[in-house]
Amino acid sequence: MALATQAASASESPPVELLPSSDWLIDYADDRCRLARQFGSEDQKVIVMMDRYGPNEAFRLALVGPGITYPVEKSKATIQFGPAELEQNLDFIPGNLDKSPAMIFTGLVRVAPLSAADFVVVKKEPPFEEIKLGRVGDDRLKAIQHIRIGKPLRKTLILRTKSMRGPFAALDTCIDNLMASWGIDVAKHKALTKPALPANPPGNWLTTNDYPRKMVEERQGAVIDYRLSVDTKGLPTACHIQLTTRPKEFDDAVCKALLRRARFTPALDAENQPIASFYRNTVRFIIPG
Repeated sequence: MALATQAASASESPPVELLPSSDWLIDYADDRCRLARQFGSEDQKVIVMMDRYGPNEAFRLALVGPGITYPVEKSKATIQFGPAELEQNLDFIPGNLDKSPAMIFTGLVRVAPLSAADFVVVKKEPPFEEIKLGRVGDDRLKAIQHIRIGKPLRKTLILRTKSMRGPFAALDTCIDNLMASWGIDVAKHKALTKPALPANPPGNWLTTNDYPRKMVEERQGAVIDYRLSVDTKGLPTACHIQLTTRPKEFDDAVCKALLRRARFTPALDAENQPIASFYRNTVRFIIPG
């Protein structure tokens, strides 16, 4: 996540403002919770999707619909949860979902960008580990009234969300239920003094030999979000694919390698006793040009 700047001044042409055309909806899946809402209609329709994979404030953001128009070559967008939060400059992948234009943001997004103090933490800990990061409080979530998308859109787009406190509270409840379905003690997990952390370098868990030969020959890259169940001894006991761009054959190869090589120091509860937990991360396979 990039350091933020103050929101840019309005472009010369007036922004396009869209009101909600649906309620906020929560979609429960085996390994993620999705908060979604439609704004506008017909050729201006935009659907906002926020996917969360664990008990933190970060989510994967996607904007989908004919109301999303931008130069294809651009891969960064300015996003603001306004009016008070700072603007963020975020990477996205241009594409299509259900034959509609889409902006799929490649990194995890927060309503508020990381502070300078947060950046000190993430330099020492994995980026997904938010236990020590500053939290966005209910008052700030209540104050949000819109999502503003600037560059690279041809016209600035403002989605009139109103308060985000209720929708994010519903997302929190979904995540609690999701964790319980994983066999996690939710109450104890909220009071962790230390999460499950790698005991050996994650960069050594996967090698090029783990990549299916057929996909190497076809020069197919991959992005995979995964979750490992970690027991009280720090051993991974199960692997779950949360998001993937590749066929199941590749997901299975990734999980097999992770279970064989990944080792952890176990999570500790409020009494500093080992507790069953999980570890999340992303695999990106890039085939050199």
